Amino acid sequence: MSNHTYPQRLKRLEPYAELWRDDKKFVEHKAGLYATFYFKHTHSTRQSTQSTRQALVECWNDYWSVVGIEHWRWVYGFKNGSVPSYRVPTEKVPKIENYMGDSERANAYQYYASGGKHDDDASEYMFHVLATYVDPEFAFELATLRLQAPLAFVTNGDLPKFIALVKRCATRLKANQAYGGLGFLRTYNEESTTCRTEAQLAKVFSGTDIDIPHRLALQLANGWDGLKGISGAHWLNFLDDDWVTRLGGLEHLRSQLPEDLFKVEACPGGVFIQAGAYPEPGHKDDGLPPRYVWLNRVLKPIRLPAMQYHMGDTPGQLALPEDALSYFTRFDAASDALGSESNQAAKGSDLSVAPRHQTSAATGRVEGGQPCPQSGWWFTPAKVKSRRYFKAGELMPAIDGSDYGSTFWQWDLDQSAPKL
Repeated sequence: MSNHTYPQRLKRLEPYAELWRDDKKFVEHKAGLYATFYFKHTHSTRQSTQSTRQALVECWNDYWSVVGIEHWRWVYGFKNGSVPSYRVPTEKVPKIENYMGDSERANAYQYYASGGKHDDDASEYMFHVLATYVDPEFAFELATLRLQAPLAFVTNGDLPKFIALVKRCATRLKANQAYGGLGFLRTYNEESTTCRTEAQLAKVFSGTDIDIPHRLALQLANGWDGLKGISGAHWLNFLDDDWVTRLGGLEHLRSQLPEDLFKVEACPGGVFIQAGAYPEPGHKDDGLPPRYVWLNRVLKPIRLPAMQYHMGDTPGQLALPEDALSYFTRFDAASDALGSESNQAAKGSDLSVAPRHQTSAATGRVEGGQPCPQSGWWFTPAKVKSRRYFKAGELMPAIDGSDYGSTFWQWDLDQSAPKL
């Protein structure tokens, strides 16, 4: 089990806070906060896209009011296959309200703004919307919006502002799905080194996401097959009403996610799910974040069976099935063990809190009726609002009559006392 406090776990990201390309030309990755939104994009002959484009302008204004417009330094132009960058202010690229208001942009648009010191730098400040051309014969495809914010928001008191921003944008865009949390924020100027670095980072952190929206969008839905699934469990999650229905409805969803561990909030057009007060880095020495493992179990029925993050077939990137699948399904073994009574009987097999190098005997999972091995805060899926403090040696009770099955107490990575 991990004995580290949340600040200690978060501190593990410091060595990865800014990762330069090998030749030091620009920053390839930064650790920070992100949110990705997927929304339906149709051809204008089927349905007007004006309201969506207006919603994107509102998201733009909202975003910069939260993170600070003074951090905006670069805007990209997209012309005939070239992508020149311009230092702001500039007249080379229209203001977003003019760009989105242009009826010629109705069927395809892209707007990219960032705050790196150099134009190719990965940045904690980024607004990127992409809607590729959709064939009039198709009902829709998924367009994407990506927002990024500084890692410092987690500790400086601005985290609630970011969470509220995600909710507002998901509602404005009538998102099909959205998610966010800690992530490795990448340069726009992707190269092979970018992909190799992401594959390496994926082996170190399970809770700090690798996320490439324009690649994932084509797998989550397409014009031929329609909607195919969601991307999985994250710290922040938004699902539209159709996905919630497929999961059995709001109340059933709430019954699967104890309110002392998760925030499940009905929003216009869908449901917002927050897995804990803070986003977990999930360093390999701290183990898989328990709430993400739990949420993965609940969302798995509507998740894609597989995902490709990088293009091509280069080994050592998240492209080949043997490379990408292990990362995409990183929570599955622990989720399956959590949901199986027969597997629960194998005491000490909880991978959800075990550091990846630990043996099962050292994991934070105790069967009801056994003494507590270590003083601290524990919870059990067998009872709502079960989180409580046990002293070492104190008997950890079994919950009789639980619909969940056998009682297993799990060590909570968040060892802070509840706020009154």
